[in-house]
Amino acid sequence: MGLEIELRHRLLAAVRAVQSLPYLWPCPPDADSARRAGASSCASKHALLAEELSRIGIESRPLLVTGPLVPDILRDDQEFAAGIQLLEVHECLTVLTPWAGPLRVDVSWDPALIERGLPGTLPWDGLSDMAVAVGEGGPGWSVPRSRLREAKEALRERLYTAGQQETRDETLRKLVARFKSWRRASN
Repeated sequence: MGLEIELRHRLLAAVRAVQSLPYLWPCPPDADSARRAGASSCASKHALLAEELSRIGIESRPLLVTGPLVPDILRDDQEFAAGIQLLEVHECLTVLTPWAGPLRVDVSWDPALIERGLPGTLPWDGLSDMAVAVGEGGPGWSVPRSRLREAKEALRERLYTAGQQETRDETLRKLVARFKSWRRASN
């Protein structure tokens, strides 16, 4: 039992460390880019977390979910009107724990953004599923890590019609600018 408690504490520490990295987009979707930049997207944060968990002996699997691109708290803001109807293909993890079974872990939004009202779990207990950054209720797909990028792009091709990927990217750039202003205001 003592080993499970120690492992859970190490899991919680890894989750806190990666979650504390500021959300940033665009950036490469790999763990090394998150380490170098000290900030990262959902893709690179979860790649980094998966590596950290593997290092301490906890297995994880990529999980793709879809949900609204524009967070609920910004849906009435006209700056984001073009992206209101778009879905985001979002990455998080299923973490396989010996004490609670599989847990959904999403460290996308950093604490400053969660405190402003974006979906997230602070603090996390390591016993329950975390909130999903794109909201609850969307479908999810577990995919092999070796084919994660391919699977994510296939979902995007299925979801977006002509021009919607560009609208998504522009909306995401505006969201990231807003998030930076929130962080500046909270410092």
